[in-house]
Amino acid sequence: MEHQSKEQRRANNIIWTAAGDYSLRPDIAAYDGAGKADLYWNFVLGAAHRYYDYSLLRSFFVHLKEDPDYEFYESLTWIGLENGIYQRGKTDRPVIEDLRCHYSRRLLGHAYAPSFYFLVDEIKIAHFQRALGIEPPMRDQVRDILNVLEFDGSLGTEQIISRMNEIINTYFSFNTARYKRNLLYSIFSSKNSLRFGNPFLRFFRSRATSRSGEYEPLEKRANRTRLWMQWQIYLDRRDKKHREDIQNFYGTSLLMDHQVKTLEQTICVGNHKNCHYQEHLASNNNSILKLTHIIKNAILVNLEASPCRAKTGKLIAGKIWRNIYLYDNKLFSKNIPDDTIGGLEVDILLDASCSQINRQERIASQAYIIVESLTRCKIPVRVYAFCTSGNYTIINLFRDYREASNNSQIFNYHATGCNRDGLAIRTALHMMDDHSGSHKILIVLSDSKPVDPQGITVHQFKPEEYFYADAIGIQDTALEVRKGRQKGVSVLCVFTGLDEDLPAARKIYGHSLVRIKSSERFADMVGVLLQNELKNL
Repeated sequence: MEHQSKEQRRANNIIWTAAGDYSLRPDIAAYDGAGKADLYWNFVLGAAHRYYDYSLLRSFFVHLKEDPDYEFYESLTWIGLENGIYQRGKTDRPVIEDLRCHYSRRLLGHAYAPSFYFLVDEIKIAHFQRALGIEPPMRDQVRDILNVLEFDGSLGTEQIISRMNEIINTYFSFNTARYKRNLLYSIFSSKNSLRFGNPFLRFFRSRATSRSGEYEPLEKRANRTRLWMQWQIYLDRRDKKHREDIQNFYGTSLLMDHQVKTLEQTICVGNHKNCHYQEHLASNNNSILKLTHIIKNAILVNLEASPCRAKTGKLIAGKIWRNIYLYDNKLFSKNIPDDTIGGLEVDILLDASCSQINRQERIASQAYIIVESLTRCKIPVRVYAFCTSGNYTIINLFRDYREASNNSQIFNYHATGCNRDGLAIRTALHMMDDHSGSHKILIVLSDSKPVDPQGITVHQFKPEEYFYADAIGIQDTALEVRKGRQKGVSVLCVFTGLDEDLPAARKIYGHSLVRIKSSERFADMVGVLLQNELKNL
Protein backbone atom coordinates (compact mmCIF):
# COMPACT_ATOMS: atom_id res chain seq x y z
CA MET A 1 0.00 0.00 0.00
CA GLU A 2 2.87 2.36 0.79
CA HIS A 3 4.40 1.68 -2.65
CA GLN A 4 1.05 2.22 -4.29
CA SER A 5 0.55 5.49 -2.43
CA LYS A 6 4.02 6.66 -3.45
CA GLU A 7 3.39 5.90 -7.12
CA GLN A 8 -0.03 7.52 -6.92
CA ARG A 9 1.55 10.70 -5.55
CA ARG A 10 4.17 10.59 -8.30
CA ALA A 11 1.50 10.17 -10.98
CA ASN A 12 -0.48 13.08 -9.56
CA ASN A 13 2.64 15.29 -9.51
CA ILE A 14 3.32 14.57 -13.17
CA ILE A 15 -0.30 15.32 -14.07
CA TRP A 16 -0.32 18.54 -12.03
CA THR A 17 2.93 19.72 -13.61
CA ALA A 18 1.73 19.00 -17.14
CA ALA A 19 -1.64 20.63 -16.46
CA GLY A 20 -0.10 23.64 -14.72
CA ASP A 21 -2.79 23.35 -12.08
CA TYR A 22 -1.96 21.97 -8.64
CA SER A 23 -5.58 22.29 -7.50
CA LEU A 24 -6.61 19.66 -10.03
CA ARG A 25 -7.99 16.37 -8.70
CA PRO A 26 -7.11 13.80 -11.39
CA ASP A 27 -9.85 11.28 -12.11
CA ILE A 28 -7.49 8.83 -13.80
CA ALA A 29 -3.75 8.13 -13.71
CA ALA A 30 -1.44 5.88 -15.70
CA TYR A 31 0.76 3.05 -14.37
CA ASP A 32 2.95 0.48 -16.08
CA GLY A 33 2.77 -3.29 -15.59
CA ALA A 34 4.95 -3.04 -12.47
CA GLY A 35 2.55 -0.55 -10.90
CA LYS A 36 4.87 2.43 -11.39
CA ALA A 37 3.61 5.82 -12.55
CA ASP A 38 4.18 6.17 -16.30
CA LEU A 39 5.92 9.46 -17.04
CA TYR A 40 4.83 9.97 -20.63
CA TRP A 41 1.16 9.00 -20.33
CA ASN A 42 0.65 10.94 -17.11
CA PHE A 43 2.06 13.94 -18.95
CA VAL A 44 -0.51 13.34 -21.70
CA LEU A 45 -3.31 13.10 -19.13
CA GLY A 46 -2.22 16.33 -17.46
CA ALA A 47 -1.59 18.20 -20.70
CA ALA A 48 -5.12 17.38 -21.82
CA HIS A 49 -6.27 19.76 -19.06
CA ARG A 50 -3.82 22.44 -20.24
CA TYR A 51 -4.51 22.34 -23.98
CA TYR A 52 -8.19 21.39 -24.12
CA ASP A 53 -11.48 22.10 -22.39
CA TYR A 54 -11.44 19.02 -20.20
CA SER A 55 -15.00 19.56 -19.00
CA LEU A 56 -16.16 19.08 -22.60
CA LEU A 57 -13.98 15.99 -22.92
CA ARG A 58 -15.38 14.60 -19.69
CA SER A 59 -18.93 15.15 -20.94
CA PHE A 60 -18.00 13.41 -24.18
CA PHE A 61 -16.63 10.41 -22.28
CA VAL A 62 -19.84 10.25 -20.25
CA HIS A 63 -21.79 10.22 -23.53
CA LEU A 64 -19.63 7.34 -24.79
CA LYS A 65 -20.68 5.27 -21.78
CA GLU A 66 -24.11 4.92 -23.37
CA ASP A 67 -22.48 2.24 -25.54
CA PRO A 68 -21.37 -1.05 -23.92
CA ASP A 69 -18.08 -0.79 -25.85
CA TYR A 70 -17.36 2.70 -24.54
CA GLU A 71 -13.83 1.72 -23.43
CA PHE A 72 -12.99 1.07 -27.08
CA TYR A 73 -14.15 4.55 -28.14
CA GLU A 74 -12.50 6.20 -25.15
CA SER A 75 -9.20 4.51 -25.97
CA LEU A 76 -9.46 5.67 -29.58
CA THR A 77 -10.06 9.21 -28.37
CA TRP A 78 -6.95 9.14 -26.20
CA ILE A 79 -4.81 8.00 -29.13
CA GLY A 80 -6.06 11.01 -31.10
CA LEU A 81 -5.58 13.33 -28.12
CA GLU A 82 -2.03 12.05 -27.60
CA ASN A 83 -1.13 13.09 -31.14
CA GLY A 84 -2.59 16.57 -30.72
CA ILE A 85 -0.98 17.01 -27.29
CA TYR A 86 2.39 15.99 -28.67
CA GLN A 87 2.06 18.45 -31.56
CA ARG A 88 1.36 21.25 -29.09
CA GLY A 89 3.66 20.18 -26.28
CA LYS A 90 6.88 19.60 -28.24
CA THR A 91 7.30 23.35 -28.70
CA ASP A 92 6.72 24.21 -25.05
CA ARG A 93 8.61 21.21 -23.70
CA PRO A 94 11.25 19.83 -26.14
CA VAL A 95 11.92 16.91 -23.77
CA ILE A 96 8.52 15.49 -24.73
CA GLU A 97 9.98 14.37 -28.05
CA ASP A 98 12.49 12.14 -26.27
CA LEU A 99 9.85 10.84 -23.86
CA ARG A 100 7.56 9.94 -26.74
CA CYS A 101 10.32 8.12 -28.63
CA HIS A 102 11.30 6.21 -25.51
CA TYR A 103 7.70 5.20 -24.88
CA SER A 104 7.21 4.19 -28.53
CA ARG A 105 10.28 1.95 -28.53
CA ARG A 106 9.19 0.39 -25.23
CA LEU A 107 5.72 -0.26 -26.59
CA LEU A 108 6.91 -1.71 -29.90
CA GLY A 109 9.45 -3.88 -28.12
CA HIS A 110 6.50 -5.65 -26.51
CA ALA A 111 4.02 -5.45 -29.38
CA TYR A 112 3.08 -9.06 -28.75
CA ALA A 113 1.96 -8.37 -25.20
CA PRO A 114 -1.44 -8.60 -23.54
CA SER A 115 -4.09 -6.76 -25.50
CA PHE A 116 -2.55 -6.57 -28.98
CA TYR A 117 -5.33 -8.41 -30.72
CA PHE A 118 -7.86 -5.59 -30.17
CA LEU A 119 -8.45 -3.28 -33.14
CA VAL A 120 -7.69 -0.32 -30.91
CA ASP A 121 -4.29 -1.82 -30.11
CA GLU A 122 -3.51 -2.46 -33.78
CA ILE A 123 -4.22 1.21 -34.33
CA LYS A 124 -2.10 2.22 -31.37
CA ILE A 125 0.86 0.08 -32.40
CA ALA A 126 0.74 1.52 -35.92
CA HIS A 127 0.41 5.05 -34.49
CA PHE A 128 3.55 4.76 -32.38
CA GLN A 129 5.44 3.13 -35.23
CA ARG A 130 4.65 6.28 -37.18
CA ALA A 131 5.87 8.29 -34.19
CA LEU A 132 9.30 6.71 -34.77
CA GLY A 133 9.18 7.55 -38.49
CA ILE A 134 8.13 4.04 -39.54
CA GLU A 135 5.28 3.54 -41.99
CA PRO A 136 4.24 0.02 -41.01
CA PRO A 137 2.20 -2.47 -43.06
CA MET A 138 -1.38 -2.43 -41.80
CA ARG A 139 -4.86 -3.42 -42.76
CA ASP A 140 -6.84 -0.92 -44.84
CA GLN A 141 -9.32 -0.45 -42.01
CA VAL A 142 -6.55 0.43 -39.56
CA ARG A 143 -4.90 2.86 -42.00
CA ASP A 144 -8.15 4.62 -42.82
CA ILE A 145 -9.05 5.11 -39.16
CA LEU A 146 -5.55 6.15 -38.15
CA ASN A 147 -5.30 8.78 -40.90
CA VAL A 148 -8.32 10.63 -39.53
CA LEU A 149 -7.60 9.85 -35.87
CA GLU A 150 -4.15 11.45 -35.62
CA PHE A 151 -5.43 14.89 -34.65
CA ASP A 152 -3.45 17.95 -35.63
CA GLY A 153 -2.35 20.22 -32.80
CA SER A 154 -4.39 23.08 -34.24
CA LEU A 155 -7.72 21.39 -33.52
CA GLY A 156 -9.78 22.67 -30.61
CA THR A 157 -11.80 20.59 -28.17
CA GLU A 158 -15.10 20.91 -29.99
CA GLN A 159 -13.41 20.04 -33.30
CA ILE A 160 -11.88 16.92 -31.76
CA ILE A 161 -15.21 15.79 -30.34
CA SER A 162 -16.86 16.43 -33.71
CA ARG A 163 -14.10 14.44 -35.44
CA MET A 164 -14.51 11.55 -33.00
CA ASN A 165 -18.26 11.45 -33.57
CA GLU A 166 -17.60 11.35 -37.30
CA ILE A 167 -15.09 8.49 -36.90
CA ILE A 168 -17.49 6.50 -34.72
CA ASN A 169 -20.44 7.03 -37.07
CA THR A 170 -18.36 6.22 -40.17
CA TYR A 171 -16.44 3.15 -39.04
CA PHE A 172 -18.45 1.76 -36.14
CA SER A 173 -21.96 1.35 -34.86
CA PHE A 174 -22.69 3.34 -31.73
CA ASN A 175 -25.37 1.59 -29.69
CA THR A 176 -27.07 3.30 -26.80
CA ALA A 177 -27.72 0.65 -24.19
CA ARG A 178 -28.01 2.23 -20.79
CA TYR A 179 -29.51 -0.87 -19.19
CA LYS A 180 -26.45 -2.89 -20.12
CA ARG A 181 -24.11 -0.38 -18.53
CA ASN A 182 -26.27 -0.01 -15.43
CA LEU A 183 -26.43 -3.76 -15.06
CA LEU A 184 -22.67 -4.02 -15.24
CA TYR A 185 -22.36 -1.38 -12.55
CA SER A 186 -24.89 -3.16 -10.34
CA ILE A 187 -23.19 -6.55 -10.70
CA PHE A 188 -19.54 -5.52 -10.80
CA SER A 189 -19.61 -2.28 -8.87
CA SER A 190 -16.32 -3.08 -7.10
CA LYS A 191 -14.50 -3.27 -10.42
CA ASN A 192 -12.78 0.07 -10.66
CA SER A 193 -10.13 -0.36 -13.33
CA LEU A 194 -10.25 1.03 -16.83
CA ARG A 195 -8.11 -0.96 -19.26
CA PHE A 196 -6.40 1.15 -21.89
CA GLY A 197 -5.11 -0.47 -25.08
CA ASN A 198 -1.51 -0.51 -23.92
CA PRO A 199 0.52 -3.67 -23.27
CA PHE A 200 2.00 -2.21 -20.09
CA LEU A 201 -0.35 0.53 -19.08
CA ARG A 202 -3.29 0.42 -16.74
CA PHE A 203 -5.47 3.42 -15.91
CA PHE A 204 -7.21 3.43 -12.55
CA ARG A 205 -9.94 5.58 -11.11
CA SER A 206 -8.61 7.69 -8.29
CA ARG A 207 -11.57 6.89 -6.04
CA ALA A 208 -13.01 3.38 -6.09
CA THR A 209 -16.65 2.63 -5.46
CA SER A 210 -17.73 -0.14 -3.11
CA ARG A 211 -20.76 -2.37 -2.83
CA SER A 212 -23.24 -1.58 -0.14
CA GLY A 213 -23.71 -4.10 2.64
CA GLU A 214 -27.31 -3.10 3.22
CA TYR A 215 -30.22 -5.51 2.80
CA GLU A 216 -31.54 -5.49 -0.75
CA PRO A 217 -35.34 -4.98 -1.04
CA LEU A 218 -37.37 -7.61 -2.89
CA GLU A 219 -38.39 -5.15 -5.62
CA LYS A 220 -34.77 -4.18 -6.24
CA ARG A 221 -33.75 -7.85 -6.33
CA ALA A 222 -36.47 -8.60 -8.90
CA ASN A 223 -35.28 -5.67 -10.98
CA ARG A 224 -31.73 -7.01 -10.84
CA THR A 225 -32.99 -10.41 -12.03
CA ARG A 226 -34.82 -8.78 -14.93
CA LEU A 227 -31.71 -6.85 -15.91
CA TRP A 228 -29.63 -10.01 -15.64
CA MET A 229 -31.96 -11.82 -18.05
CA GLN A 230 -31.72 -8.89 -20.49
CA TRP A 231 -27.96 -9.00 -20.18
CA GLN A 232 -27.91 -12.73 -20.93
CA ILE A 233 -29.97 -12.12 -24.09
CA TYR A 234 -27.49 -9.48 -25.13
CA LEU A 235 -24.55 -11.79 -24.42
CA ASP A 236 -26.10 -14.58 -26.49
CA ARG A 237 -26.58 -12.22 -29.44
CA ARG A 238 -23.07 -10.85 -29.11
CA ASP A 239 -21.68 -14.37 -28.81
CA LYS A 240 -23.46 -15.43 -32.02
CA LYS A 241 -22.18 -12.36 -33.87
CA HIS A 242 -18.63 -12.97 -32.64
CA ARG A 243 -18.75 -16.60 -33.81
CA GLU A 244 -19.96 -15.45 -37.24
CA ASP A 245 -17.14 -12.90 -37.46
CA ILE A 246 -14.55 -15.52 -36.54
CA GLN A 247 -15.84 -17.95 -39.18
CA ASN A 248 -15.84 -15.19 -41.80
CA PHE A 249 -12.17 -14.56 -41.02
CA TYR A 250 -10.82 -18.04 -40.24
CA GLY A 251 -13.18 -20.23 -42.26
CA THR A 252 -16.19 -22.42 -41.61
CA SER A 253 -16.11 -24.39 -38.38
CA LEU A 254 -15.43 -28.11 -38.65
CA LEU A 255 -17.89 -28.73 -35.81
CA MET A 256 -21.59 -28.07 -35.49
CA ASP A 257 -22.68 -25.46 -32.95
CA HIS A 258 -23.85 -28.08 -30.45
CA GLN A 259 -20.51 -29.90 -30.79
CA VAL A 260 -18.64 -26.68 -30.09
CA LYS A 261 -20.80 -26.05 -27.03
CA THR A 262 -20.12 -29.57 -25.76
CA LEU A 263 -16.39 -29.13 -26.30
CA GLU A 264 -16.43 -25.79 -24.50
CA GLN A 265 -18.24 -27.31 -21.53
CA THR A 266 -15.51 -29.94 -21.31
CA ILE A 267 -12.33 -27.89 -21.66
CA CYS A 268 -13.27 -24.22 -21.16
CA VAL A 269 -13.40 -24.55 -17.39
CA GLY A 270 -11.21 -23.47 -14.49
CA ASN A 271 -8.62 -20.91 -15.57
CA HIS A 272 -10.06 -20.94 -19.08
CA LYS A 273 -13.68 -20.38 -18.30
CA ASN A 274 -15.34 -17.86 -20.66
CA CYS A 275 -12.55 -17.79 -22.13
CA HIS A 276 4.61 -16.26 -48.56
CA TYR A 277 6.42 -19.53 -48.35
CA GLN A 278 6.39 -21.71 -51.45
CA GLU A 279 9.60 -20.23 -52.81
CA HIS A 280 11.52 -21.68 -49.85
CA LEU A 281 10.33 -25.26 -50.17
CA ALA A 282 13.34 -26.34 -52.24
CA SER A 283 15.78 -24.98 -49.66
CA ASN A 284 14.13 -27.18 -47.03
CA ASN A 285 14.61 -30.46 -48.90
CA ASN A 286 17.98 -31.19 -47.32
CA SER A 287 16.50 -30.73 -43.86
CA ILE A 288 13.58 -33.00 -44.75
CA LEU A 289 15.88 -35.72 -46.05
CA LYS A 290 18.13 -35.47 -43.01
CA LEU A 291 15.30 -35.53 -40.48
CA THR A 292 13.60 -38.41 -42.30
CA HIS A 293 16.85 -40.37 -42.14
CA ILE A 294 17.24 -39.63 -38.41
CA ILE A 295 13.67 -40.77 -37.64
CA LYS A 296 13.99 -43.94 -39.71
CA ASN A 297 17.27 -44.81 -38.02
CA ALA A 298 15.67 -44.32 -34.63
CA ILE A 299 12.87 -46.65 -35.65
CA LEU A 300 15.27 -49.28 -36.97
CA VAL A 301 17.44 -49.15 -33.85
CA ASN A 302 14.72 -49.10 -31.24
CA LEU A 303 11.98 -51.29 -32.62
CA GLU A 304 11.75 -55.07 -32.80
CA ALA A 305 12.53 -56.78 -36.08
CA SER A 306 10.03 -59.01 -37.86
CA PRO A 307 10.91 -62.12 -39.93
CA CYS A 308 10.32 -62.03 -43.68
CA ARG A 309 11.45 -63.86 -46.83
CA ALA A 310 14.58 -62.47 -48.47
CA LYS A 311 17.31 -63.30 -51.02
CA THR A 312 19.82 -63.90 -48.24
CA GLY A 313 19.64 -65.18 -44.70
CA LYS A 314 18.59 -68.53 -43.25
CA LEU A 315 17.50 -71.06 -45.91
CA ILE A 316 13.87 -72.15 -45.80
CA ALA A 317 14.06 -75.74 -47.09
CA GLY A 318 10.34 -76.02 -47.69
CA LYS A 319 10.42 -73.10 -50.16
CA ILE A 320 13.09 -74.50 -52.56
CA TRP A 321 10.36 -75.73 -54.97
CA ARG A 322 9.32 -72.10 -55.55
CA ASN A 323 12.70 -71.41 -57.16
CA ILE A 324 12.44 -74.47 -59.45
CA TYR A 325 8.88 -73.93 -60.63
CA LEU A 326 8.17 -70.24 -59.97
CA TYR A 327 11.69 -68.80 -60.33
CA ASP A 328 11.28 -67.24 -56.86
CA ASN A 329 14.70 -66.46 -55.40
CA LYS A 330 13.44 -65.38 -51.97
CA LEU A 331 14.18 -68.68 -50.27
CA PHE A 332 15.69 -67.29 -47.09
CA SER A 333 14.32 -65.98 -43.80
CA LYS A 334 15.67 -62.70 -42.48
CA ASN A 335 14.73 -60.49 -39.53
CA ILE A 336 14.17 -56.99 -40.88
CA PRO A 337 13.24 -54.16 -38.53
CA ASP A 338 9.87 -52.63 -39.33
CA ASP A 339 10.12 -49.08 -40.72
CA THR A 340 6.92 -47.97 -39.04
CA ILE A 341 5.71 -47.66 -35.48
CA GLY A 342 2.34 -49.21 -34.89
CA GLY A 343 -0.05 -47.00 -32.94
CA LEU A 344 2.13 -43.87 -33.07
CA GLU A 345 0.34 -40.59 -33.76
CA VAL A 346 1.90 -37.13 -33.76
CA ASP A 347 0.08 -33.83 -33.36
CA ILE A 348 1.80 -30.54 -34.16
CA LEU A 349 0.45 -27.39 -32.56
CA LEU A 350 1.57 -24.00 -33.89
CA ASP A 351 1.42 -20.82 -31.86
CA ALA A 352 -0.25 -18.35 -34.29
CA SER A 353 -0.33 -15.27 -32.06
CA CYS A 354 0.89 -11.82 -33.05
CA SER A 355 4.19 -12.37 -31.28
CA GLN A 356 5.06 -14.74 -34.13
CA ILE A 357 4.22 -12.26 -36.89
CA ASN A 358 7.86 -11.51 -37.75
CA ARG A 359 8.77 -15.21 -37.96
CA GLN A 360 5.73 -16.70 -39.69
CA GLU A 361 7.78 -17.94 -42.63
CA ARG A 362 10.35 -19.68 -40.47
CA ILE A 363 7.73 -21.35 -38.25
CA ALA A 364 5.71 -22.61 -41.22
CA SER A 365 8.89 -23.97 -42.83
CA GLN A 366 9.93 -25.72 -39.62
CA ALA A 367 6.50 -27.28 -39.23
CA TYR A 368 6.54 -28.41 -42.86
CA ILE A 369 9.95 -30.06 -42.45
CA ILE A 370 8.73 -32.03 -39.43
CA VAL A 371 5.44 -33.02 -41.04
CA GLU A 372 6.95 -34.06 -44.36
CA SER A 373 9.62 -36.11 -42.59
CA LEU A 374 7.05 -37.90 -40.44
CA THR A 375 4.88 -38.50 -43.51
CA ARG A 376 7.78 -40.14 -45.34
CA CYS A 377 8.25 -42.36 -42.31
CA LYS A 378 4.57 -43.40 -42.56
CA ILE A 379 3.75 -41.86 -39.19
CA PRO A 380 0.25 -40.34 -38.93
CA VAL A 381 0.49 -36.63 -38.22
CA ARG A 382 -2.02 -33.84 -37.68
CA VAL A 383 -1.21 -30.10 -37.77
CA TYR A 384 -3.17 -27.16 -36.44
CA ALA A 385 -2.53 -23.64 -35.16
CA PHE A 386 -4.08 -21.64 -32.36
CA CYS A 387 -4.67 -18.02 -31.48
CA THR A 388 -7.09 -16.09 -29.30
CA SER A 389 -9.61 -13.47 -30.36
CA GLY A 390 -11.72 -11.93 -27.63
CA ASN A 391 -12.78 -14.76 -25.37
CA TYR A 392 -12.44 -17.33 -28.18
CA THR A 393 -9.47 -19.59 -28.81
CA ILE A 394 -9.40 -20.58 -32.49
CA ILE A 395 -7.95 -23.91 -33.59
CA ASN A 396 -7.14 -23.83 -37.34
CA LEU A 397 -6.67 -27.33 -38.82
CA PHE A 398 -4.20 -27.57 -41.73
CA ARG A 399 -3.77 -31.32 -42.11
CA ASP A 400 -5.37 -34.36 -40.50
CA TYR A 401 -3.81 -37.77 -39.87
CA ARG A 402 -4.77 -39.32 -43.20
CA GLU A 403 -4.30 -36.21 -45.34
CA ALA A 404 -0.73 -36.83 -46.49
CA SER A 405 -1.32 -34.77 -49.62
CA ASN A 406 -2.19 -31.68 -47.58
CA ASN A 407 1.22 -30.96 -46.07
CA SER A 408 1.58 -27.76 -48.11
CA GLN A 409 -1.52 -26.37 -46.38
CA ILE A 410 0.79 -25.51 -43.50
CA PHE A 411 1.97 -22.54 -45.53
CA ASN A 412 -1.43 -20.97 -44.93
CA TYR A 413 -0.22 -20.38 -41.37
CA HIS A 414 -0.80 -16.77 -40.38
CA ALA A 415 -0.11 -15.07 -37.05
CA THR A 416 -2.79 -12.91 -35.49
CA GLY A 417 -4.37 -12.28 -32.12
CA CYS A 418 -3.23 -13.38 -28.67
CA ASN A 419 -2.38 -16.80 -27.29
CA ARG A 420 -3.90 -18.69 -24.40
CA ASP A 421 -1.38 -21.52 -24.45
CA GLY A 422 -2.86 -23.51 -21.58
CA LEU A 423 -6.27 -23.76 -23.19
CA ALA A 424 -4.76 -24.59 -26.59
CA ILE A 425 -2.71 -27.46 -25.14
CA ARG A 426 -5.70 -28.68 -23.17
CA THR A 427 -7.73 -28.68 -26.39
CA ALA A 428 -5.00 -30.51 -28.31
CA LEU A 429 -4.82 -33.22 -25.66
CA HIS A 430 -8.60 -33.54 -25.67
CA MET A 431 -8.56 -33.96 -29.45
CA MET A 432 -5.89 -36.65 -29.12
CA ASP A 433 -8.11 -38.52 -26.66
CA ASP A 434 -10.53 -39.19 -29.51
CA HIS A 435 -7.99 -41.44 -31.24
CA SER A 436 -6.90 -44.88 -30.16
CA GLY A 437 -3.19 -44.64 -30.91
CA SER A 438 -1.09 -46.37 -28.27
CA HIS A 439 1.78 -43.87 -28.59
CA LYS A 440 1.04 -40.15 -28.84
CA ILE A 441 3.38 -37.19 -29.25
CA LEU A 442 2.38 -33.52 -29.17
CA ILE A 443 4.95 -31.12 -30.64
CA VAL A 444 4.34 -27.45 -29.85
CA LEU A 445 6.03 -24.72 -31.89
CA SER A 446 5.77 -21.69 -29.62
CA ASP A 447 7.59 -18.72 -28.10
CA SER A 448 6.24 -19.81 -24.70
CA LYS A 449 4.86 -16.37 -23.97
CA PRO A 450 1.18 -16.93 -23.13
CA VAL A 451 -0.77 -13.68 -23.26
CA ASP A 452 -4.53 -13.16 -23.18
CA PRO A 453 -6.39 -10.07 -21.91
CA GLN A 454 -9.31 -12.30 -20.86
CA GLY A 455 -7.47 -13.10 -17.64
CA ILE A 456 -8.29 -15.76 -15.08
CA THR A 457 -12.04 -15.46 -14.59
CA VAL A 458 -12.07 -16.81 -11.04
CA HIS A 459 -10.26 -13.60 -10.08
CA GLN A 460 -12.51 -11.29 -12.08
CA PHE A 461 -12.48 -8.54 -9.47
CA LYS A 462 -8.70 -8.11 -9.75
CA PRO A 463 -8.03 -8.25 -13.49
CA GLU A 464 -4.85 -6.20 -13.26
CA GLU A 465 -3.41 -8.74 -10.82
CA TYR A 466 -4.63 -11.94 -12.48
CA PHE A 467 -3.98 -11.10 -16.12
CA TYR A 468 -3.33 -14.25 -18.21
CA ALA A 469 0.33 -13.51 -18.89
CA ASP A 470 3.79 -13.79 -17.37
CA ALA A 471 3.94 -16.05 -14.30
CA ILE A 472 0.23 -16.89 -14.27
CA GLY A 473 0.12 -17.82 -17.95
CA ILE A 474 3.35 -19.81 -17.68
CA GLN A 475 2.14 -21.66 -14.60
CA ASP A 476 -1.18 -22.53 -16.22
CA THR A 477 0.47 -23.76 -19.43
CA ALA A 478 2.98 -25.86 -17.49
CA LEU A 479 0.08 -27.42 -15.57
CA GLU A 480 -1.62 -28.49 -18.81
CA VAL A 481 1.65 -29.95 -20.10
CA ARG A 482 2.02 -31.99 -16.91
CA LYS A 483 -1.55 -33.24 -17.20
CA GLY A 484 -0.82 -34.38 -20.75
CA ARG A 485 2.28 -36.28 -19.70
CA GLN A 486 0.38 -37.93 -16.86
CA LYS A 487 -2.04 -39.21 -19.51
CA GLY A 488 0.91 -40.77 -21.36
CA VAL A 489 1.27 -38.14 -24.08
CA SER A 490 4.82 -36.97 -24.85
CA VAL A 491 4.67 -33.15 -25.01
CA LEU A 492 7.64 -31.58 -26.77
CA CYS A 493 8.44 -27.98 -27.66
CA VAL A 494 10.33 -26.44 -30.55
CA PHE A 495 11.06 -23.02 -29.07
CA THR A 496 10.54 -20.14 -31.51
CA GLY A 497 10.94 -17.13 -29.21
CA LEU A 498 13.50 -14.67 -27.89
CA ASP A 499 16.36 -15.22 -25.44
CA GLU A 500 14.42 -13.52 -22.66
CA ASP A 501 11.57 -16.03 -22.95
CA LEU A 502 13.70 -19.19 -22.88
CA PRO A 503 13.52 -19.58 -19.07
CA ALA A 504 9.72 -19.54 -19.31
CA ALA A 505 9.82 -22.24 -21.99
CA ARG A 506 11.97 -24.42 -19.75
CA LYS A 507 9.54 -23.96 -16.86
CA ILE A 508 6.72 -25.13 -19.10
CA TYR A 509 8.35 -28.00 -21.03
CA GLY A 510 11.36 -28.93 -18.91
CA HIS A 511 14.03 -30.84 -20.83
CA SER A 512 11.64 -31.83 -23.62
CA LEU A 513 12.51 -28.69 -25.49
CA VAL A 514 14.78 -27.73 -28.33
CA ARG A 515 15.87 -24.28 -29.40
CA ILE A 516 16.89 -23.75 -33.01
CA LYS A 517 19.64 -21.17 -33.42
CA SER A 518 20.52 -22.07 -37.00
CA SER A 519 18.32 -23.34 -39.81
CA GLU A 520 21.15 -25.67 -40.85
CA ARG A 521 20.95 -27.36 -37.48
CA PHE A 522 17.15 -27.68 -37.43
CA ALA A 523 16.96 -31.31 -38.57
CA ASP A 524 19.71 -32.39 -36.19
CA MET A 525 18.18 -30.69 -33.16
CA VAL A 526 14.62 -31.86 -33.79
CA GLY A 527 15.99 -35.28 -34.69
CA VAL A 528 17.63 -35.64 -31.30
CA LEU A 529 14.40 -34.58 -29.58
CA LEU A 530 12.38 -37.19 -31.49
CA GLN A 531 15.03 -39.88 -31.05
CA ASN A 532 14.84 -39.51 -27.29
CA GLU A 533 11.06 -39.93 -27.38
CA LEU A 534 11.12 -42.89 -29.75
CA LYS A 535 13.50 -44.69 -27.40
CA ASN A 536 10.84 -44.53 -24.69
CA LEU A 537 8.02 -45.93 -26.79
